[in-house]
Amino acid sequence: MGGRRVFLVIGVSVVLISGILGVFIGENGGQVAESIQLFGVLSLPTTPVAFALYGMVVSVFALAALFGLVEFASRLEEA
Repeated sequence: MGGRRVFLVIGVSVVLISGILGVFIGENGGQVAESIQLFGVLSLPTTPVAFALYGMVVSVFALAALFGLVEFASRLEEA
């Protein structure tokens, strides 16, 4: 299994786990507050779907940044 395939499997797994955790957190968070403010800019309703999507989107961006840094470091090493 190549390095890129390993990163892909890890990335997909993390995004799926983030979505599953978002469903559980959204389910329980709805009992505490109707919505939450994110960074003072975005109002997110405390529903399972909203939290799952938010968790998955944040995970995708974080992993893309990390994997991009790994790719950059790999190219520097080869040069």
